[in-house]
Amino acid sequence: MNGIIENLEETPEQLLKLLDDSQKLFEHVVSRKIKKIMITGSGTSYHSGEQMQQLMRQKSGLPVDAYYPFKLTDEIFNAQKDNSHTLFIGVSQEGGSLTTFNAMNMAKKHGCIVASMSGTEDAYINKVADEKLTVAVGKETVGPKTKGYYTTKLNLLLLSEYIGIDNGHISRSDFDEDVKELKTTLKQFPNSLKRAINWVEENKKDLAHAHDIRISGPASLYGDVLESTLKILEACRLPITGYEFNEFIHGVYNAINSQSTLFFIDNGSEGKLNRIIKILSEWTNKIYIVDGSNISDQQKFGYDIKVPRQFETFIYPILFQVIAALVPGENGIDPCIPKDPDFHQKMGSQGN
Repeated sequence: MNGIIENLEETPEQLLKLLDDSQKLFEHVVSRKIKKIMITGSGTSYHSGEQMQQLMRQKSGLPVDAYYPFKLTDEIFNAQKDNSHTLFIGVSQEGGSLTTFNAMNMAKKHGCIVASMSGTEDAYINKVADEKLTVAVGKETVGPKTKGYYTTKLNLLLLSEYIGIDNGHISRSDFDEDVKELKTTLKQFPNSLKRAINWVEENKKDLAHAHDIRISGPASLYGDVLESTLKILEACRLPITGYEFNEFIHGVYNAINSQSTLFFIDNGSEGKLNRIIKILSEWTNKIYIVDGSNISDQQKFGYDIKVPRQFETFIYPILFQVIAALVPGENGIDPCIPKDPDFHQKMGSQGN
């Protein structure tokens, strides 16, 4: 069995367990009366923060911003004179990112409450953390991580909801309704995964011959666009980029030609999508639409879902993760094994 697919199959159960165990995990950090949240991480960890920051603002009523570690400077922290109620969350799925660790140290120097969010209790980044908000899923043994992405997103969401309850921004009944809708969404995950596997199996030979790939989606799923791009890049090892829809039409279209493969995520929020597809169809016949309908054919994949827009993020990346799992084998690549398993040791980019 493909390890990436196994992790995806385990994901909804892990998410439901996080839901059930969440209150105890967050009760102490919530008592600190947080007034601002900053999130940092690299790769998948950054994408989780990028994807969830707006929803976290809505649920917590607080400023929430995601940063790559290299973007953080003393000036950013100095702009707010009192950081004692700023929660700075370092996310590292395996817990060893030195860039994230260094950013957490910078935040601590400037007086922030520093939290770690990783997949293991003994994470290296825990050494500098005041709060350990562990995403209790353990390490994923395959190269491209998927389960940790969903669980980190849920952890960030739940944290913001508990803060929102504590500061009066949302009610307990609002929280209970969100939990109900989340559970309804997660019940649809297995069928969405099954549909994605079937579609990729039917189309993987064509996808394996892709020369270059572009993924575009709405602003509300931008973090998912970035993460989907990274997963295919990691596993398939071919040129791929991802863009928010309106950024795509500001120049990227110039690079599209008959060799290009395009994926457009359509959640119904972008009115100009059909127009650009009509234009680009004159340049390439490799255009795929990904939406929530029950229609799947050679040019379209539908998840057959009915989920609240705010929780679509727990479904829409699935297809691209399945592509990362199943397409590389067509070119003799094992996607579960990094090209160089010792790369981070050679680079000295992870702590032990």
